[in-house]
Amino acid sequence: MVSHRSFNLIILFTVFVGGCSTPLPPAAEPAQARSALTTALDAWQKGETAESLQARSPAIHVNDPGWSSGERLVKYEIQAEQAHGQGWKVQVLLTLQSGGGAASNRQVNYTIDTEPAVVIVRDVE
Repeated sequence: MVSHRSFNLIILFTVFVGGCSTPLPPAAEPAQARSALTTALDAWQKGETAESLQARSPAIHVNDPGWSSGERLVKYEIQAEQAHGQGWKVQVLLTLQSGGGAASNRQVNYTIDTEPAVVIVRDVE
């Protein structure tokens, strides 16, 4: 059986150790997140590569499988946005064209972080 004193020491130790954890990064700044996404999608629409955005200031890191596989972005429409954990989630309707085929619409979600770096990731469908 655990004594009252031992129990108090265990609780005190747990609280002390728990308070030493690394804090979460700051929440994404919505205006900066939306601006970064718009910049990235405009670049894709103009035929630039996702990697070219890393040379900008601030650098924008993008992970979009459609972009990296060579799909062409014909147009896009931002439909909704909201906080998502520490990031910012944006729902976008993309009009994409693969090769010489017909354009098709695809609704996707992007999760964006703005600290410590601007990172845009298209959610897996």
